[in-house]
Amino acid sequence: MAKYVSLISTRFLFLLCSFFVLCFNNGGLPFLYYIERYTTPVLQSFIPWFAAKYLNLPEPITVFTNGSGDTTYNYVLLLCVLLIALFGTFIWSILDRKRKSHDQLFYWLTVLLRFYVGFMLVHYAIAKLNEGQFPSLYLSQLSTTYGESSPMGLAWRFLGFSEGYKWFMFTAELMGVLLFFRRTATIGAFLCLMTSANIMAINYFFDVPVKIISTALVVMCLIILSPNIINLIRFFFKGELVKLNQLKAPIFKAKWVRISKLVLKYAAVLLYAGAALTMALKTALFDKKVDDKSPVYGAYKIESLKTEKKDSIPDSSFLSRKWKLMIFDRNTYAQIHYNNDETAWCTYGVDSVSKSISIAFTDDPKVNYTLNYKFADSNKLILSGNLFGTPATIILNKQKYILTERKFRWINEHPYNR
Repeated sequence: MAKYVSLISTRFLFLLCSFFVLCFNNGGLPFLYYIERYTTPVLQSFIPWFAAKYLNLPEPITVFTNGSGDTTYNYVLLLCVLLIALFGTFIWSILDRKRKSHDQLFYWLTVLLRFYVGFMLVHYAIAKLNEGQFPSLYLSQLSTTYGESSPMGLAWRFLGFSEGYKWFMFTAELMGVLLFFRRTATIGAFLCLMTSANIMAINYFFDVPVKIISTALVVMCLIILSPNIINLIRFFFKGELVKLNQLKAPIFKAKWVRISKLVLKYAAVLLYAGAALTMALKTALFDKKVDDKSPVYGAYKIESLKTEKKDSIPDSSFLSRKWKLMIFDRNTYAQIHYNNDETAWCTYGVDSVSKSISIAFTDDPKVNYTLNYKFADSNKLILSGNLFGTPATIILNKQKYILTERKFRWINEHPYNR
C-alpha cells in the first residue's frame, strides 16, 4: 500500500510542480520566457472562459497577473493546474500501473524545484540591492502617518529604512545558490525554507499580493527536504547521529550526454544567476552612487505664503487653500500638503545656475510655474515668483524627521522608543 501511495504522490507532485512552474514562473526560470510568449495569451483566453462557464463568479475576469500575483485570474489558474495534475495522475496511474519505483522521477522533480527556488531567491536577493525592491524612504512617505499607510506600504517602508537590514536579507536569500548543487541541496533547502517562510509570513500578515508564489516556495523547500526530514528530526530533537540521504543522479553512459548536462547546468547558473549577481554587486560596491537629491531637497513647513495681488484668488488655484507642508523629494517628485489634509502632487526641476525651480502640478502638467529660490540659512528656503497668475513669496522652514536623523549607536542608556 505504501508503495502505491508513494508512486501516486510522486506523479501528482511532478505534474503539479511542473505545470505550476510553467504557469507561475515569475522570473524563476528565465529561459521559460520564450515558452510563455505563446502560452500566456492562450491562458488569458482560457481562464476567463473557464471561470465564466464553470465557477459562476460574480464578475468576469478582466485583470491578469500584474503587480499582484494573487488576482482572481491567478487563483483560477491555480485551480486549473491542480485539476490537470489530478486528472493527469489518474491517467498516468492507469497506464503505468506496473511501475515499481519512481526514484528517478523524484530526482528530476527535486532538480526542477532546486533550480526554480534557487533562481527565485537569488533574484529576490539581487532586488534588495541598489534601491530595488525596497527603496530608501521618500520624504513623501516620511510625511505620511501610520494610519494613512497600507499594511504593505508599512512593511515596505520598514524594510526599506535600513541599508544594513537589506544586506542581511540579501545574504539570507543568496543561500539559494546552495540549491544549485546536489551535495549542498539539503542545507540549502533548510536555509531557504526559513527565508521563504519569512517571506510568506510577511506576504500573509501584511497583505502583500504574492501569497501564491511565496507559499509555493515553502512547499517546494519541504519537498526537497522530504527525503531527510526524519533524519533532521532525529538529529535536531533527539541528538542522534544520522547520515543524510543523497538522491542518486541518473548515470548516463554516453560521454557527450554527461558533458552536455554539466555544460548546460553551469551555463544556466552563470548566465541567469552569476552574471546578474556580479553586475548588481559591482553597482552596489564599486560604482559611483548617483545623487538624485536636488539642491532644494527636503520637506519644508510653510512659515508664510504671501501674495501681492489684491483680487480674490479663485478656488481652482491651490493658493486659495492654506499650505502646510511642501516637499521636494528625490528625482523630480514634489508634494504639497494642505491644512484640510488634501495633497497635491507635482513634478519639479531645478536650475542651480539661475537659482530657479520649475513646478508643474500633475493635474495640469503642461503648465509650468517658475520660482526663484534662495536659502536664508541652512534650514530656511525662500521661493518667489508667479503662481497661478499672482506674484507670491513663500517662506519655508526645513522639517527634520527623527527616523532619519537618529543614527546607530552601541550604547543606549535608555530605550529611545517613540
